[in-house]
Amino acid sequence: MKDKLEDFIKSNREGFDDLEPRSDTWSKIQQELLQENKQKDYTWLWKAAAVIFLCISVGLAVDRTMNADIEEVAAVNQSQKSRSSELREVEGYYTQLISQKRSEIKSVIDKKGLVDVELLEDMQQLDNMYAKLKKDLKRNQNDERLINAMIQNLQLRVEILNKQLRILERISKHEQDEKISV
Repeated sequence: MKDKLEDFIKSNREGFDDLEPRSDTWSKIQQELLQENKQKDYTWLWKAAAVIFLCISVGLAVDRTMNADIEEVAAVNQSQKSRSSELREVEGYYTQLISQKRSEIKSVIDKKGLVDVELLEDMQQLDNMYAKLKKDLKRNQNDERLINAMIQNLQLRVEILNKQLRILERISKHEQDEKISV
């Protein structure tokens, strides 16, 4: 069949070639082809979608990072507040205890007329060290070593005062024993 059509076209070629299309026909065909190509060319749409997707992804990533940073700062602030309130409680407890022990020692010393210069010097030295630690803590609020050193300083002061009270009690007991034996 193909051969018959081909033979027919070849034999009647002159009849087909005598007619020419109008001049604007090719321009219309060209315009239709261009419009068809424009309609089928969606690459710009894919590029735009990719840019939008990228912008949204970057925006979400930045937002998550910023939120995580904000939450971390809030957690650190909360932990610092918690730590500072705990430190205030411990400091208040030991300060009250130290004040109580000092007043007990003072009352015994006033009765006996004794003055322990070494005790006063040691206590003053510990007070100065504590003040320095407290000053350092204001600069480095997260430093556990400073907090532990402050607590140890307070505990040491209480221990020294307790020992001094025991010594004074022994002296008082020894004096009472001497009075009884005389």
